[in-house]
Amino acid sequence: MRTCGTDGTWGACEGEVLPAVERCDAADDENCDGFQCIVWAAGFEQNGSCWTSAIASDAEGNVFVSAAFSGTITFAEQSFSSASEASDVLVLKLSPAGVPLWAKKFGDFGVDDVTDLAIDSKGNPVLVGESPQGGVDFGGGPLPEGPFIVRLGASGEHLWSKGLGGRGTLTGIAIDSSDDIIVTGRFTLPIDLGEGPIAPDGEDLLVAKLDGATGRVSGPDHWVRTFNGSSAYEAATAVAVDSSKNIFFLGWSNETINFGTDNAPVRVDGTRFVVKLTPAGKSVWARALNGAGSGSAQPTGIAVDLSSRPVIVGSFSQKMQVGEHTVTGGAGTDSNVFVLQLEATGMPRWLRGFGEAASDQHAFGVTRDRSGNLVVVGTAEGEIDFGRGPLKAQGIQNAFVAKFTPDAELVWNHLTENTGEDTLRVVATSPEGETLIAGTTTAPDADFGTGPLPGTSDGDRARLFIAKLGR
Repeated sequence: MRTCGTDGTWGACEGEVLPAVERCDAADDENCDGFQCIVWAAGFEQNGSCWTSAIASDAEGNVFVSAAFSGTITFAEQSFSSASEASDVLVLKLSPAGVPLWAKKFGDFGVDDVTDLAIDSKGNPVLVGESPQGGVDFGGGPLPEGPFIVRLGASGEHLWSKGLGGRGTLTGIAIDSSDDIIVTGRFTLPIDLGEGPIAPDGEDLLVAKLDGATGRVSGPDHWVRTFNGSSAYEAATAVAVDSSKNIFFLGWSNETINFGTDNAPVRVDGTRFVVKLTPAGKSVWARALNGAGSGSAQPTGIAVDLSSRPVIVGSFSQKMQVGEHTVTGGAGTDSNVFVLQLEATGMPRWLRGFGEAASDQHAFGVTRDRSGNLVVVGTAEGEIDFGRGPLKAQGIQNAFVAKFTPDAELVWNHLTENTGEDTLRVVATSPEGETLIAGTTTAPDADFGTGPLPGTSDGDRARLFIAKLGR
C-alpha cells in the first residue's frame, strides 16, 4: 500500500506481503495457493496394488519415493508394468513442486521388494530390499537372489549394486555425514557382503556399515556385525544415525540377546529393543521396549533429534512401561499409539500414548525437521486425540500426521477424511521443514485437500499417493 502525501506525491509502497513457506499450525494461507496446510498432492493412474516403503528429500528439496507394486502404474505419461503378478521395485523422483522428474522400475518374474531408501549428500538414492525368487538387475547385471543394496545416481542411473545371496532381508537404511551407508536386517542362510560368507545361527540380526562410494565393507571404518542370542530368531527392523555418526536401531528377539562381550555385556531380556552403537560398531547400550503385564509393544519407527536422543514410535496394547514412564490403552487386543524419547544415554525422557480404547491406532514412521520438531505418521480407526480434541476417522481407517516439539508438545495434527482405507507408513521433511508423506488409499476419488486425485476411482486396490504439507 502507498499513500498520497500532503504535497500531492505518492509515498513509499509499504506492507508488501510475499508468499512464504506454508505452516500447518496457523489458519493463514502463507504460500498464497488457496489451500491451508496442504501444499500439493499427487495420485497416479494405476491398475494393481502398491506398497510404499520410504520417502526422502535431497538438499534441493526434490522428493524420492520407493515402493513395491504389481500391475501397472503411470508416472508422467510413462506406464510401468510388473513382470508378473508378483511385485516389482519402483523408485520415483519429483521436484519440490511435485512435478514428476523420473521413475525407474526393476524386477523379474519373481517377488522383488524394496524395504527402505535414503538419499546421500549428492542426491543419490540408495535402496535396500529383497529378491527371494531370482536375481534382479538394477543395471549392473543380475544379482543373486536374497537381500540387496543399490546405489543409483541423482538421475536414476546405476552406480553400484550388491546382492548378498543367502536368505533374508534388509529392512532399514541410514546414511551418515560421511555418506557411509548403514543397513540393518536379518538372515537365515549364509550371506556375503564382499568379505566372505557369514553363516547364521538360526535367524540372526545384521548391522553393517558400507563405503557409500563403493559398497565395500573392508577397511577400518566399515564393518559387518551379527548378533544372536539364546533364541533362534533375531532381527533388526529400522535404523537411524545422529550427527556424530552414532547408530541406533530397533529389533526383536524371542529371548535374551547379548550385544556386547563376555567382559562387557550389553544384554536385553525382552522381545523388542533399541540399541546404540558407536561409529565403529561397538555396543554402547540396549534397552527393552516391551509392554507391561499382559500388554505388548510394537516399535516400528525411529529417528534421532538434534541432541542425539532417539525417538521411537509404534503401537501398544493395554499397558506399556519404560523406566518410570507408563501409558495405558484399552483392555483388549486393540492397539494404541506410543511416542517415546530416550536420552542419548538410553534413559527414558518422556513417553506419550494416544488412541481410543476400543479401536486400532498404529504409528509407523517418525522424522524430525531442521528445528528438531518431530513428525509422526500412522493410521487410526475410530477416534484419536493428540491433545486438541478428538479426530474422528471417516473411513474404515484414515491416516494421521502429528507434529510435536522436542518436549512432546503438540504443534499441529491432521487426519485424512477419505472413505475406504488410507494407509500412511513413511514420512520425511524438506530442507524448508515441510512435511513429506507417501501412502496408499482404497478410497474412490480420494482427496487430500487439493481436490480428487487421478487414478483413485477403483476402491478394490491400494493406490499410491504422495503429498507435501506445510511445516
